[in-house]
Amino acid sequence: MVQFREMESKPQASKRASTDKKSRLSLAKIGGDLSKNNKIESPALSDESRKLLYEQTSAYISEVLNALRSRKGFALEKGFEIIRKIVAGNHPLDPVLILALHQDDLRQYVTQHPVNVAVFAIKMAAHLGFEESKQVEIGMSGLLHDVGMAAVPDKILYKQGRLNAEEMKVFRQRPNFSSKILGTLGREYAYLAECAAQVYERIDGSGYPRGLKAAEMHEYAQIIGLMDMYESLIHSRPQRGKRTPFAAVKEIINTSKAHFQKKYLKALLSVFTAFPIHSYVRLNSDAIGKVIETYPDQPLRPKIQIIYDSQKRKVLTEKIVALPEDPLLHIVDSITENEIGRLSGT
Repeated sequence: MVQFREMESKPQASKRASTDKKSRLSLAKIGGDLSKNNKIESPALSDESRKLLYEQTSAYISEVLNALRSRKGFALEKGFEIIRKIVAGNHPLDPVLILALHQDDLRQYVTQHPVNVAVFAIKMAAHLGFEESKQVEIGMSGLLHDVGMAAVPDKILYKQGRLNAEEMKVFRQRPNFSSKILGTLGREYAYLAECAAQVYERIDGSGYPRGLKAAEMHEYAQIIGLMDMYESLIHSRPQRGKRTPFAAVKEIINTSKAHFQKKYLKALLSVFTAFPIHSYVRLNSDAIGKVIETYPDQPLRPKIQIIYDSQKRKVLTEKIVALPEDPLLHIVDSITENEIGRLSGT
């Protein structure tokens, strides 16, 4: 297991303390006075530029993890700059959100996961009425919440099949590793370390590593914890395939009512719906369509572009159905991209 300076032996303690102090000062200086200046002034970006933001965020978190594996510091300001741009262009059809929902490269899950969680957390925060500076904070908290991954060996992170007891013990140390790493940034960024330590806690005390309850948890950590679960379910992992968004939302609602505040579960349904943008669904007519717009007040009845008719024939002309305006039609199931591929012969 990779060992950071915080975990080194006692004979090196004096040298370590000096090094850590320099590291804290360096990182804090790099970070700048961000918590007091998160005002969003970025100009609107094109859809293509928004897509590049996703790549830039992935590259940034990759740099952070590589730096930590080498026991080096990282540029905090660079991350905040990217997150501010994501917050500035947040809207229902944001290409950054669409990529976060649908990108699924198992080889890159360690870097894509925190990026997706950050994007989802920003989306939730905006829906819940957080001011822009708080959206930036929760976005950065989501992006850095799992930097402890850098302390977990690849043979555990990418293992095919179930982890054994010892491997799981190491894997579940991630929040402790993350908190120790982010704790070196100083008091100004204490919320980053606090959130990282609490993301896997649950409001009923059933989480880990400390079994905290709602009143003991940071609000950001509660939201990020829910986004972390949702993101993990709708994306592939070495041990399992991904679920459809519909199946993921259904599982969370059915199994985790006691784990998250009701207002956050309600926001999950409103923001992401069971059928997010660009997901595929089957209607009761047996036609298959792609979701192109959602309605917060009717999350189960989005607007759909029909791509295959009831006979599984490709629809060559544009056919749009707004389910709120068509009471005879409703969604009966989600369709995976693999199923769409089989229909199209790809």
